[in-house]
Amino acid sequence: MTTPDANDPAFSDKLSHLGTCRKPALTPLHRLAGVVVAATVLAFSGPVVAQTDMERQAQCELSAIRDTRSPLAVQYIRSACNWLVVNGDSLLNASSKGYYVCLVRQLSGAQSNEAAAAIMSACRTSNPL
Repeated sequence: MTTPDANDPAFSDKLSHLGTCRKPALTPLHRLAGVVVAATVLAFSGPVVAQTDMERQAQCELSAIRDTRSPLAVQYIRSACNWLVVNGDSLLNASSKGYYVCLVRQLSGAQSNEAAAAIMSACRTSNPL
């Protein structure tokens, strides 16, 4: 039978782990992989923005169309939501924004095309372009 030896790690009660905790050195291949990942993220950031716009439009439509029975009102709500998502933050279109906000808010719940037409006319009158 062998006796414990302080120099033999198999018998040591305190194993040293100094070498196992260090991070491996970055090689040129690792750096290239990092650049490729960063470029891929940037290249695909466009569709992410488009998806966000689609989600914003869907949320606008869902909030306004819920109890609306007029096909004309639904059509104009969708159009107004689209306009607000695409142009709503633009300072160039600030004068038109009130009209589209009015359409979304006031057409919600319209029960007939006649009511929708009257609401659209009132939004146009109160928010001239």
